[in-house]
Amino acid sequence: MKNKILIVSMLAMIFIFANNNYAMSQNSNAGTTKNGNQVQQQVQAVNQDETVETQIQNNQQLQQQTQQQLQDGTGTGNQVQNQNQGEENQLQNSEQQQTQTQNNSAVAEQRRSKVANAVQEMLQVADRNGGIGQQVKTIAQTQTQNQEKLEISLQKVQSRSGFAKFFVGPNYSEINNTEKILEENKEQIKQLNQVKNQLTNQGDAQNLTQQIQILEQANLEIENSLESAQKGFSLFGWMFKMFYK
Repeated sequence: MKNKILIVSMLAMIFIFANNNYAMSQNSNAGTTKNGNQVQQQVQAVNQDETVETQIQNNQQLQQQTQQQLQDGTGTGNQVQNQNQGEENQLQNSEQQQTQTQNNSAVAEQRRSKVANAVQEMLQVADRNGGIGQQVKTIAQTQTQNQEKLEISLQKVQSRSGFAKFFVGPNYSEINNTEKILEENKEQIKQLNQVKNQLTNQGDAQNLTQQIQILEQANLEIENSLESAQKGFSLFGWMFKMFYK
């Protein structure tokens, strides 16, 4: 009987000891897991802080680079500046061309007016001088027609764009037409000088001399304009010029 009681007591003690060890093991594992989770959360927090800090640094560097590009005139700022400058140059060229065209038109109109007045004076001289007056009248009428042809041809020559002149040269066709009319005018002016010497009225002779000078001045202005239009470099202008010789 005593042996049975002793065995039961020993089994109870073993069970209690085992139970206490198991509880302690569970508590130890729970503590370890809890500590592990805390460490993992701290590591994640540190990593998040580092990522945020890196993004902030990258943004700051990008802002500094952009600002430096704008200050130095590089990058996007330089592209915008170049585009604006190109548009401004085109606008200036267009305005200059338009101004030049207006100036040429004004000069041509003044020249037409001077020649027209000279022709009217010549017609009055012709009316006062019988036989030779008819010759003066014919020349005066031809001068009016020739002057209109000259101004139209010169306008075509001056209106050729710089781009076209660079590749094919000036308008040689109109230049040749203008030069032919100028040669005809010079021949008629010689005839007027001969008629002038036949006039008995000194007043008419002096008047005709003044009108001849006006015609010569108009021709000289057109010749100078033609020379100016032919200046400048052209890639294939020499070849096109050969066709109109």
